[in-house]
Amino acid sequence: MENEIRRQLAALNVIDENQVVTFYPAVRDNKDVAVMRCNKSGVIFLSTLSHIQKAYYTEKEGTSYWSADGREQALKSTYDDDYRRYNQFRHLVTNKNYLDIGSGLGGILDLLKPFAAEVSAVEPQRDIRLLLNELGYPVFESVSAIPATAKFEVVSLFHVFEHLVDPLTMLKDIADRMCAGGKIIIEVPHANDALITSFDLDAFKRFTFWSEHLILHTRQSLSTFLQEAGFKNITVKGVQRYPLANHLNWLHKGEPGGHDKLHAFRNASLEEAYANVLKSLDQTDTIIAIAEKP
Repeated sequence: MENEIRRQLAALNVIDENQVVTFYPAVRDNKDVAVMRCNKSGVIFLSTLSHIQKAYYTEKEGTSYWSADGREQALKSTYDDDYRRYNQFRHLVTNKNYLDIGSGLGGILDLLKPFAAEVSAVEPQRDIRLLLNELGYPVFESVSAIPATAKFEVVSLFHVFEHLVDPLTMLKDIADRMCAGGKIIIEVPHANDALITSFDLDAFKRFTFWSEHLILHTRQSLSTFLQEAGFKNITVKGVQRYPLANHLNWLHKGEPGGHDKLHAFRNASLEEAYANVLKSLDQTDTIIAIAEKP
């Protein structure tokens, strides 16, 4: 099976095949899948996609992603990200026909529904899709299942794009269901994360590299995919999801969860200053692209 992501990266001249190396021997949940990196571009991707079959996400039980009892409890674990996105993008969604792709339990839908003209979702996992339907949300199994007559003014993919086996085709399919002048928002993990680059932390690599994260983008690679799919006015910005306390715990103990454990270092001014340093170095853990359909 051809690695479609690697093929697209090479075809778009994002990676130089002569500078692709094995960056880490295996992902945390599959010893047969290695982690590759292009030393020229910094893009990180998996050695194979053969473990992600066509029905992988549709057959997976969505509730297996959340180790909590019930939707209300599970949404507490995603609230910080949902609320940040609500604050960042509410102005774009207000009075617009809004589609969120890969909604999971739909925390962002709950927050933005009062402001949007209409709110819809794409969620391949059947149990979660049925749950959202019961809550009154129109939810489609895939982008291709959306009627061709439906047109959206704002579309978001929050930590979804890195899971797609054929990202370029998906972007083009999304564009077909957007209004002219509509905005797409894509949030993804960053290949230049400081824990991977500056700190070169083996414990973090062993933890973060995962069989479902098929690619970690840079600013350039994410912009290139959007441009190739026909989008314009592309901006990509760094966002730091995890604060200084999280990084201190990784550096001290080689473990996640420092933001929940090291309470003495949870200071808003300190966290903002640290995030700004990471942004200036282009080493945030996350990047967000916003682009427009012509």
